[in-house]
Amino acid sequence: MPVNVLLVDDEPLVRAGIKALLDTSEEIRVIGEASDGAEAVQLAVRLRPDVVVMDVNMPKVSGIAATRRLQDLSPRPRVLMLTALGDQEKVAEAFRAGADGFSLKSARIGELIRSVLTVAQGDPVVPPEIMRLMIERTVGRDTPEVAEARRRVDRLGGREQQVLALLGSGANNACIAATLFMAEGTVKGYVSRVLAELRVDNRTQAALLAHQIGLTPEGTERRPTV
Repeated sequence: MPVNVLLVDDEPLVRAGIKALLDTSEEIRVIGEASDGAEAVQLAVRLRPDVVVMDVNMPKVSGIAATRRLQDLSPRPRVLMLTALGDQEKVAEAFRAGADGFSLKSARIGELIRSVLTVAQGDPVVPPEIMRLMIERTVGRDTPEVAEARRRVDRLGGREQQVLALLGSGANNACIAATLFMAEGTVKGYVSRVLAELRVDNRTQAALLAHQIGLTPEGTERRPTV
C-alpha cells in the first residue's frame, strides 16, 4: 500500500515541484493539495492522509497552527514540515506543536522521499543541520526549558532512559530492540511510557529533549560537540 500524502504550500509552483518529486516513488501517492493551514486541516479530515507534507511558513493559517489542529484528528496524520535552514525558531515551535519530522526545502529527491516514508512508519526525521541548530539553541544554557527537561528525564527508570537515549540517536524500534535485546512490541510499550512520562507528543520531541540534556546511548550525559 502506498503512503497517502497531503501536500501543503502556499506557492503553486513549489507544490507542483514537490509533487513531481514525490510522484517518482511508487511507494508514495499524493492524494490532495492545499494552499494554507486551514485548507490543510479541512482536507485532512476528508481525505485521511497518512502524512501531511507542509511548509512551516504560510500566510493566514501557518503550518505550525495547522499542525496543532491536526493533533486532534483520529487517526492522526504524521506531519513532515518543510523548512529553510535559518528557521530554527520556527522549527522549535513546530516541535512543540507536534511535528513528526522535518525536511529542508533544499533536500535532494531521495532525501525527501526517505523522509516521507520514515515519518509514515512513525520514526522521527530531523536533518543533521537542523538538529545541530536546535542543540546550539538549548544545550549548555541554564534555561527553565533545559532544567525542566532534566527533571522529566530523572523521573524515568534506567531502561526507559536507555530507550530515550536511543531515540535521541535516531534509532527506530527495530534498532532499539536489537540494541537492548527486546521484542519490538516491548520497545513500543517503553516508547509509549517514555512519551507519556516526558509529556511530549511524539518521538521527535523526545529525541530533541534527549539532545537538550546530552543523554547518550551509553547512558551518560555530555555536551554534544557541533
